Amino acid sequence: MTVTSNSAGISPNVSRTKLYETFGAALRLYIGRGKRHSYKEVERGAGVSARMIEAYRYDQDHEEWREPKIEHIFSIAGFIGPDFTNEILPLIGQGAFWLPEDDDPQPGQFAADSSEDTTEIVKRAVDGEFCSDDRKHLAVVGRRQIERGQVLVAMGRRAAA
Repeated sequence: MTVTSNSAGISPNVSRTKLYETFGAALRLYIGRGKRHSYKEVERGAGVSARMIEAYRYDQDHEEWREPKIEHIFSIAGFIGPDFTNEILPLIGQGAFWLPEDDDPQPGQFAADSSEDTTEIVKRAVDGEFCSDDRKHLAVVGRRQIERGQVLVAMGRRAAA
């Protein structure tokens, strides 16, 4: 189901087929019995019917599968959050994170948190390699550092405004 443009044989970098496969896989990870969210919870939070969410989870060759609307993809991703969105965005080499609040952080706490994360990285790097366990912990550290970096960017934007 790859969509190609009629103009000069150009096709998108990401096919609809791959997007829908990835979206369905992310839904199966996060929604349903024994998962982080129920269908009803996501229905209420995202404004997308539970029946449609269930249909989006199927493989595309399943008779119950339905093509997700782009606004449904974004509504569901916005409700569940960056961890869910990060299951989809690697298709385009990107990632997601929560945007910072409008309040500036307390400078001392901000510096202490940053220092703790740097210390964690140094401790895990001291043996000259990042093992599997290190990588799991560093993924969490990395997300925190990205969030703090975005706080600094937001502070700069507010100062420039």
